[in-house]
Amino acid sequence: MKYVLMVLVLCLSAMAGAQNTQSTEQIRAQMAKIRQTTNWDDPAAAAKANAEIKRLAGQLTGGKSPFTPPTTGNSQAQAGSGKPSANSVSTKTAAATKESIVAIANRFYNRSYMTLDAVSKSQFDQDLRTAATEEFSINAVKRLASMGGTLISMGDDHNQACVYITSAIKAMPTDTLSINNFGAYLRIIDSINTSIPVLLYANKLYGQSPIILTQLGCSYFEINDMKQAEFYLKEALRNDPDFGQAHTALCDFYIKQNRLQDAILELFAGVKGIGFSYSQASKNFSYLKSQAENSPGGETEKEKFWKETRNQMNPPDALASLVPEVDRLKMPAFGNCAMISDWMEGGGYASAVQGYTRFHGQLTSFVKEFQQVQNEIPNLPPNAVLRDYPNERFALDCITEYFFKESKDASDDFQGTVDEIIDGIKADAEVYFQNAERIVQEYTKCTDGCGTDNYCINECTRVYCTSECPAANKFNSQLQGHFNDYLEAFNETRDEQKRILNDLYEFTGQWFAKIESPYWSRIYAYEIQRVALTIIGNAYMAYQQPFPAPVHNVCGTDCSLYANPYPIPPEEVAKKTPKANNCPPDKKVDIGLAMCSIAFDCESVEFGCSAGAAFSLKKNFINKSTTAFVGVGAEAGAGFARASATAGFTMTRHANGDLDVGAKAEVTGRLGPVGKNFEGTVTVMEGSKADSKDVFGL
Repeated sequence: MKYVLMVLVLCLSAMAGAQNTQSTEQIRAQMAKIRQTTNWDDPAAAAKANAEIKRLAGQLTGGKSPFTPPTTGNSQAQAGSGKPSANSVSTKTAAATKESIVAIANRFYNRSYMTLDAVSKSQFDQDLRTAATEEFSINAVKRLASMGGTLISMGDDHNQACVYITSAIKAMPTDTLSINNFGAYLRIIDSINTSIPVLLYANKLYGQSPIILTQLGCSYFEINDMKQAEFYLKEALRNDPDFGQAHTALCDFYIKQNRLQDAILELFAGVKGIGFSYSQASKNFSYLKSQAENSPGGETEKEKFWKETRNQMNPPDALASLVPEVDRLKMPAFGNCAMISDWMEGGGYASAVQGYTRFHGQLTSFVKEFQQVQNEIPNLPPNAVLRDYPNERFALDCITEYFFKESKDASDDFQGTVDEIIDGIKADAEVYFQNAERIVQEYTKCTDGCGTDNYCINECTRVYCTSECPAANKFNSQLQGHFNDYLEAFNETRDEQKRILNDLYEFTGQWFAKIESPYWSRIYAYEIQRVALTIIGNAYMAYQQPFPAPVHNVCGTDCSLYANPYPIPPEEVAKKTPKANNCPPDKKVDIGLAMCSIAFDCESVEFGCSAGAAFSLKKNFINKSTTAFVGVGAEAGAGFARASATAGFTMTRHANGDLDVGAKAEVTGRLGPVGKNFEGTVTVMEGSKADSKDVFGL
């Protein structure tokens, strides 16, 4: 409230002696033209422009200046009538008389004059004498009142301002400017209760001044008389609907009453009416946003707040662009893989991650630049003051905050959809893998009983695939369906983020164009790009969505292959190795021929004689050797019993041509046709060997 009053006092000081000969629209157009055509980096041009804007602002007090010198009656009649407007609230105004106001002024004058230092007192006495020599004419009185208003705003001793204002009142109690400035002074030094009768008296002098009515509303607000406060603030706007300070005061009023929707309307009206400082507007906006976000009304209250913000931030009367348009970023194109197999196994997802990594590097680089720009100090000529651009900066803050939130809401909505999709995938996957575990267990049990039977194993595999193949196909189909839902959701959020990005530039461009200052325009160009990169980043984040890969198995995808049992193969021919007859190695057949005999076993045939001199010839069919024997022999027999013996030398030729020599001794005994043969040999190459065989003789 105090900030509003300081502005009011400055306006009143600048209005002294001004005449309102133009319409409100003409004055505003003239002020806008000055703002566009002034070189604000030139101190002299800036000072001249500010002075002219202040003069024009002084005329925006309700159509006709309430401080025009009272000449012939119109103004004086109004001042003396004291008639309230038709809609006035009944108020006790007994203390708001000329005499009571003069008494109050005199009391404050005496108190403040005593506190002045010598220099200030000397300066005031000189100015007062000058006014006295002019017989306290209207111009002299207004000069005193204007000096008091200036000292209230720019001085460092409120007592010095007080003596100027109160001396003007004592000299001319019907001067509206002096009375209003005195009321403002009382409010500034926190004499709120005393300010009310003074301002009521000023309102009696001129009941159409939005400045006086606004100050009255503020005073009643500060003493918690809400009914009177709202009445006077609305009265101010009834007389001047564009009076920014009244809108600002009503915004504070509605915030205190928690009437958030009314407050947001008054907030933007106050900004457009130049009734806010940048810091005050930002503070109120942050408070209203916080209240809306946390309101028990939930989403409805938030939507109302941001909808009104969007409506208010689209100025229909945007000025022509005076600076180059901020460089626009475009939403990048994102490739779509139609099949989930291409996305997860064909490189689609990997490409998305690589794209986001590159964007993140760009974003990191921008953040460093952004921080440097925020820390820059404006380069101003000597004695120059940085122009604040409160309306434009506040509007851009609201717009960037709005579209930052819009992008985040769109991102959150998309994430909610994706979460539902992922939940669906998890549910389908749980069913599939539980079923797959059961099928594998059945397959393992089946193959364990097959041993090495390939037909059995193949049949187990067929039975396994009759269950696994359709189950895998079903899960992969479900997975593809979920991926299609994701693609649809992503395309929608990408288009929505693109619309938000375009709207960000459309809305900010109209306000950004009004900022002529290189310093502020650079800061807000980076601020706009910060939000633009955030919007693009939300699209990138939505794009790099991982999914489970499709399942694969030995069965393939054509399940019809496993409809019939595995075919029984033709009976295989037994593999058998030919074998020789089973000849006992320890059996020998001996056939007698007079004094000689022929003996053969499984390996060889031998012919020999043993009566006196003994000789034999033996052929071995296994090792292909031939052995000749020469020696002596003896034979005897009685009845069925017979025995023979030989001893001598042997010579053996092997199949490879080798010749081996040795000695052999052999004894054979038979009883009837059967008997036993014992043979011992010693050779050079094979060494000694003993052998015995059963003999069957004929």
